Amino acid sequence: MLSSKDAVNVSIFAALYAVASLLTAYIPTGPFFIQFRPAIAIPMIASVMFSPIVAGLSAALGTFIASIARYHTPLLTIFSGTPANFAGFCLMGFAYRRLRLRNVGWIYAIILSSILGLFVGSIIIAFGLWFLAMTLMPELGSFASLDYALQASFLMVYAPAPISIMLTLLIVKRLEKSGKISL
Repeated sequence: MLSSKDAVNVSIFAALYAVASLLTAYIPTGPFFIQFRPAIAIPMIASVMFSPIVAGLSAALGTFIASIARYHTPLLTIFSGTPANFAGFCLMGFAYRRLRLRNVGWIYAIILSSILGLFVGSIIIAFGLWFLAMTLMPELGSFASLDYALQASFLMVYAPAPISIMLTLLIVKRLEKSGKISL
């Protein structure tokens, strides 16, 4: 059960993630219909600041809202983005904490846990889009190829990753300097 403080943090980070995602949602991504999202820095920050569940829930809810606003249907996000964000950012939060317990520096812990969380999220997105293309949404044509779905999801997730990781490192350091978090 979430505390009221956790519920507020989920709401705030979900809203921030949804709005920030929509700011870049309309940038053309070549042959892919998927979004370019440097906004993944927001749930990355939540993964460092709060519990893995808070990070995962805020990412899932934020992407759900942004995807419905962008695509006008929950189908795409129910099978790909929402579970990918939940699992990826929960895993990132968990991995970050485990690495810190093993005395890995906070910068390396953020980078390594981000890469792991984004990897898992990419796979979930790919399988979700592949499933949709094979069953409910044949208009997704290209995604009926699992190879294409995997390539597209990894490109979508890892293209903004360097930007997002740098933003996360800068913001987390600023939060630490201001006394908001302890590293």
